[in-house]
Amino acid sequence: MDDRALRHVFGLFTTGVTVVTAVGPGPEPVGVTANSVTSVSLEPPLILWCLANKSTSLGAFGLGAPFAIHILAAHQADIALHFARSGRSKFEVADWWRSHPTPPEVEGALARIDCRVDALHDGGDHTIIVGAVTGLQARAAAPLVFHASRFGRFERDCGAGEADAVSQARDVWE
Repeated sequence: MDDRALRHVFGLFTTGVTVVTAVGPGPEPVGVTANSVTSVSLEPPLILWCLANKSTSLGAFGLGAPFAIHILAAHQADIALHFARSGRSKFEVADWWRSHPTPPEVEGALARIDCRVDALHDGGDHTIIVGAVTGLQARAAAPLVFHASRFGRFERDCGAGEADAVSQARDVWE
């Protein structure tokens, strides 16, 4: 299968954008941009995300290790890009706060989900990290979204016709 075609089709799925932070094995914390994040369970509260096996940050996510998923706000595309790069300090430009031994907090994020690594699974060239949710914080703001390799904003008003379709879909599922 053609990797470019696969990447293109996967990119058509619009996602939110997150930065995942953890206390690294060394003196500096780790942080990575991730859009492969999904809720798993409400009882118990579980969430998962995926990290490339070649990532130098993978060692920070052993069983039981604390980490935090920050759902980025619409104005934080620069932070998403910064944490997506490898090979340098990630915390030199982002506004963040750290109280050892908890994972760094990305200030201004739409939400923060505190977790502990509950399970690790093989996912081909990625590791699937399942987190047990231990805490939540949220604030009112517009989310940052990612579609077809571009950042964007979520438009709440999708037009009368589309809004009616959404309402009808809700009626079916409720």
